[in-house]
Amino acid sequence: MECKLRPSIHAMDMMTERGISQSEAIETINKGAKKLQKKKIVSFHRNIWIVYKKKPCNIFIVTVYRSD
Repeated sequence: MECKLRPSIHAMDMMTERGISQSEAIETINKGAKKLQKKKIVSFHRNIWIVYKKKPCNIFIVTVYRSD
């Protein structure tokens, strides 16, 4: 079963503004190094950071950004 990606409006705006595609976001979540930040997960892969919450088969993206 494939989980659904559910970016917030803020996350979608940031993805557009920062040139991060949905496939890059998924790759970062699946392949990235992870750390916990309170009740959120921060995943880093290449130069992309994704902050998200994971519920049963739903991934709620809070925000995304690129590191310099």
